[in-house]
Amino acid sequence: MTHNEFLKKIDEINVWKSGGQRAPHKPLLLLLALGRVLNDQERLASYPSEIKPELANLLQRFGPPRKALHPEFPFGRLRADGLWEIPGSESLRVTASGDLSVRELESRNVPGGFPEEIYHMLHDSSELVREAARRLLEGHFPESLHEDIRNATGIPRTWEIRDSSVQPRDPAFRREVLREYERRCAVCDFDVRLGDELIGVEAAHIKWHAAGGPDEVPNGLALCWLHHKAFDRGAIGLAAAGQGFKILVSSDVHGRSQPIQWFLDFHDKPLRPPRNRQLDPKTEFITWHQREVFRKPALE
Repeated sequence: MTHNEFLKKIDEINVWKSGGQRAPHKPLLLLLALGRVLNDQERLASYPSEIKPELANLLQRFGPPRKALHPEFPFGRLRADGLWEIPGSESLRVTASGDLSVRELESRNVPGGFPEEIYHMLHDSSELVREAARRLLEGHFPESLHEDIRNATGIPRTWEIRDSSVQPRDPAFRREVLREYERRCAVCDFDVRLGDELIGVEAAHIKWHAAGGPDEVPNGLALCWLHHKAFDRGAIGLAAAGQGFKILVSSDVHGRSQPIQWFLDFHDKPLRPPRNRQLDPKTEFITWHQREVFRKPALE
């Protein structure tokens, strides 16, 4: 297998899709496995003692809000993408849905990891590991979460940026969103400038670009860096209220320091709308964020 063939497999992993629902299980497991390569860990890792707890933590932090996490799904299903090996898997019981039995994965301490050819290719080329990681991050997560995911999976923060297969963002998106929201955070009105340069206010996608969200103002919000990251992590969300929207804060948000008020003070408060009300956030994007990102329930 060549480097390009491997990267093509990364770009074409079969990620479950249904009604816009997020399913980042395979990308997160692959990022976890890439981190293991970069940190000289063994090719195969035990499902119950290594993969399950680490992947469950990643799904809890960066996956959609779900009652069940199912780290076993990608552990078995990645084999069909040609990117995963489970020695002796033919002897494992398969469920009615076609997945490997969780009970057997745990009781038999089943290991899994990259096939040998891929593992050795990656081990010999940190550049290939980083390019694969970059494609997975850009293809499945917003930029505001990339550093946190890299840290959680043991992948270096910086690498050379090369051509990407991911659809590029429209450079006009940021400009138009900031103009419509008067270059202020739509949550807290933050608008600090250094001279004429705006600092720390960004154009956020409501439905993530990586999830197919369009680069258009009704799918955008001007948010300060803090509320942008909080929005993408599901710490804050939006709900319809009157002719506009109100801000929700997740009941999972807590803290003792004064900055906690940058969340609590805005709960149930109105979101500042764009100048042109015809460019208000679209309900379909807000609904997606409520279902796929926001950590329910909201504060009372």
